[in-house]
Amino acid sequence: MTSDPELLSADNVKRFDDAAADWEEKPQRVALARKVAEAIQRAIPLASTMQVLEYGCGTGLVSRALSPHFATILAVDTSPQMLEVLRQKARDEKIGNIETLAHDLTRQPLPNNNFDLVMSSMTLHHIPDVEALLTQFFAALKPGGYLTVADLLTEDGSFHDDNSGVAHYGINPEEIRAILAKNGGLDIAVQEIHTIEKQQGNGAKRGYPVFLAWCRKGK
Repeated sequence: MTSDPELLSADNVKRFDDAAADWEEKPQRVALARKVAEAIQRAIPLASTMQVLEYGCGTGLVSRALSPHFATILAVDTSPQMLEVLRQKARDEKIGNIETLAHDLTRQPLPNNNFDLVMSSMTLHHIPDVEALLTQFFAALKPGGYLTVADLLTEDGSFHDDNSGVAHYGINPEEIRAILAKNGGLDIAVQEIHTIEKQQGNGAKRGYPVFLAWCRKGK
């Protein structure tokens, strides 16, 4: 596991570009996205007027699931190939309210106070400076807007078969809670929402819990 941001960024773009075409072939990825989308629906008062940002969207599994609830979604990822798959899936599924943007929010911010909801799923553990990214999320939110982040609970490094591009072996949700509070987040909550089961080298299955953290930006 490397902490060099330049190397991590390059590793992630290449790895996700290479994986994009077959990304949704793994049922566990589709199941996880469904659980994240369902958890967001329970946690946040969604509205058809909402302007939404998803960062680290991949092929848009979460955005596509939630698209009927929103006015627009800006789906952002550093992997152009992931975004190409998303665009094709959106066309096939006749989803017209998702726009895509290839952008690295850790290097350049987006305009402030633009979104009613910022959401991110399984992205933080690829980001060296999690606090800096969450601060960018807050900046992108309108006053009173909502933030949701889903990720792996802290693990021992066995989740990924290849830890290239991995900055953290899971995330401590209490650290996320503290960062949200530091940024003035209100109504902060954290909940385990899913367990990803993966087969280990000895044939046994192991569960890796996933949490959702959410809050509201102060006025």
